[in-house]
Amino acid sequence: MLPTLEFGPWQVGTYQITSILALTLCGTWTFRRLLSLGHPPGVIVRGLFLTIVGGFAATYLVTYLINTLRTAHSGFWARPEGLSIIWALVSGIGVAAIYCQKQGISLSRALDMAVLPTVLGLAIGRLGCTAAGCCYGRPTDSWLGVYLPDDNGLWAMRYPTQLMAAAANLTIFFILRAIERHGVRRVGKERGWPYNGFLTSLGLFLYSLKRFALAFLRQAGTFSMIGPFSWMHVNALIGITVTATLILWNLHRARRKEVIMP
Repeated sequence: MLPTLEFGPWQVGTYQITSILALTLCGTWTFRRLLSLGHPPGVIVRGLFLTIVGGFAATYLVTYLINTLRTAHSGFWARPEGLSIIWALVSGIGVAAIYCQKQGISLSRALDMAVLPTVLGLAIGRLGCTAAGCCYGRPTDSWLGVYLPDDNGLWAMRYPTQLMAAAANLTIFFILRAIERHGVRRVGKERGWPYNGFLTSLGLFLYSLKRFALAFLRQAGTFSMIGPFSWMHVNALIGITVTATLILWNLHRARRKEVIMP
């Protein structure tokens, strides 16, 4: 583990500092971007609060249920499942969908406003994972190896999967940012390009691709499920399939509208 900061009787880990920084930056920037949709600030603040709290609450609940089932099946020696950002993302989108429907807000536009800050926050958060030793990679003798700990404090030459994920998330951020700017030049700020929700779908697609690739190098949380594939592979493939289908279907619909319009 990397060092902690001491403030009198209190100790704050590098992981906690990084997580708070990521959440603060992500939340503040998301709020500023959502204001451009023209809804009252109070409505946006409540929506952000419910989305964040609901997402994390569901993550803890799902993780508890998974570990309960795993213990019932394998006994108390079963290795517990750690918290996964996937459940937070899926649950957060679900809460946002319900809230947006009740408030008359376009969910696709709201998600497009939130996806850039979220991806940037995930990139920063992976630095905290490096500090805590969670999401650690497999031991390796290759040139990619970095001397890093696991979550039990065992140091070894490992694939730096946390740093790789941070770099990949940052790359996704710049790709989405470039596409958004291109879209603003094409159709303005009032709607997304080529359709509302495209940035979110593409971001989730690229994020799922990244998870699938890194699952081959990760040791933490990669329990075997189907042959050589772990649960991380499986949920990444689900994400790739769903988002690719959504992108192709909506591009087809957008193309048909262009053809039909005089």
